[in-house]
This record gives sequence, structure tokens and C-alpha cells, in this order.
Amino acid sequence: MEDTISVLVIGKNGYESNVDISLAARAFGAQNITFVDRKNQKLVRQIQALNRKWGGNFAINFSDDWKREIEAKKNYKVVYLTRYGVPMHKNQYAIKTYKNILLVVTLSENFKNLFGMSDFNVSITTQPHCSAAAIAVFLHNFFEGRELAMHFENAQFKVVPEERKIHIERTK
Repeated sequence: MEDTISVLVIGKNGYESNVDISLAARAFGAQNITFVDRKNQKLVRQIQALNRKWGGNFAINFSDDWKREIEAKKNYKVVYLTRYGVPMHKNQYAIKTYKNILLVVTLSENFKNLFGMSDFNVSITTQPHCSAAAIAVFLHNFFEGRELAMHFENAQFKVVPEERKIHIERTK
């Protein structure tokens, strides 16, 4: 996919939740993710192992300053995924006109100044939901389902769809 989608995760979260957020972002077409948190080597190793086994070059980064991360993405449109923004269907076509997008999710609600820093404040749903789900729903909508057939370069394994069994093939 020619679009560049980056994800910025603001706020502290547990390891398992960060894995879930990373997996959703990677599987649904984002190229990288940045956590505003201390570097977690275990998480880095997990994503690197995933890339080696299943392909792709999804990058994971860490930062201590979310405002600096947003300011550094000058050629990106900042899309804040929140339950308080404009419903996704009302601005999805405008967002799709941009090639570089920074998706921002927060793990708490005390980042109200993000509303002013974002180009789009997108409500995935007006109900509480998790960051991984918000990322997956947004990317699925953005790519119109094309991400479901995405090919990951240099994969050692691939899943062969079967209705009633698990079928994994080695590619190398």
C-alpha cells in the first residue's frame, strides 16, 4: 500500500495491551508505531520476531514527548481517534485524500489539548472502546478492506485459508 500510516500511542499501558495495539496496527496496514513511554525491549523483541516470522518491516519506536512527535510529522495529517470527535463516516472521504497520516490514540482522557493539535478528531463510536479496536476499525475503513489481502514481504510462514483446519505453510 502506498499510503504511510503511523500510529502514536499516548499514555501508559500494560505490556499485553501494547502488544494488542501493535498487532492491530501492523495487521491492518500501519507501517510503524510509537509509544510515549519508556523503551520496552521485550515489546521490541516481540515485534522483531513477528516481522521475521510473518514478514514485513513494521517498526516500533518509543518517545518521551508526544507533542514533539506530532510536531515532527509536518507532512502528515494528524487523526485523533476518540469517542468524542466527528463520526468517522462524516470525514472518511476527506481523510482518504491524504497519503501520510498519523493516527493518535490515548490511553486516558486527559489529553484534551489534542483536539486543537489534530487535523481530524474522529469518533469511531461514541461508546468506550479500546485503542486496538479503534485502530483496526479506522484502518479497515481507510483501506476499504484491501488490507485483508495485504502481502508481507520476506515472510517465513503464511496462513493458507481453510474452513475447518489450521493450515500454515513455510515460504522459505
